[in-house]
Amino acid sequence: YQEEAMSSFSITSNFYLRTLYAPNRSLATNSVRMETPKTTLSAADQSALRKGIKALADFDYENADNDSTTDKKNLYDHIKAFTDAYNNSVSTGLSSDEDSVRALTKRLKKATASYQDDLSSLGITANSDGYLSISSSAVTNISISKYEDFFGESSKFMDTVSDYSKRLSNRIDVSI
Repeated sequence: YQEEAMSSFSITSNFYLRTLYAPNRSLATNSVRMETPKTTLSAADQSALRKGIKALADFDYENADNDSTTDKKNLYDHIKAFTDAYNNSVSTGLSSDEDSVRALTKRLKKATASYQDDLSSLGITANSDGYLSISSSAVTNISISKYEDFFGESSKFMDTVSDYSKRLSNRIDVSI
């Protein structure tokens, strides 16, 4: 596993991220990731990413209160876990020994970059390396309904990420 790729983003190992990595919760931490075979990481990352997509689609945006610090923190934690799983997926995909996995990962990054303006309006940055980061104050300053539009069930962005994640999983399964 390439340590230099990890330096382009940081992982916050929180409950939400560990939940996405269940039953391999330990893969949510950098120290364990560095000792894990690439194919195992790739499979776990794609699974966690799809769970993150589902968690955001299932989030109860309608009943979340814009004035509730708890609701906003809960949404932030869900988005942070998704961005961490996304970043892990990109990192392991780019370090893959398989050309097809690296190529699909580059296409995922390019597809994500096409949503850069939308992401930015939500306090999420897609950096030049293709990794995502969310501002710690993003959900504090932006209406929860705007996040539903972008991350909810009918999100084109999430459909795109999900499609690439499934395709990457298929390539990883073939390479194992």
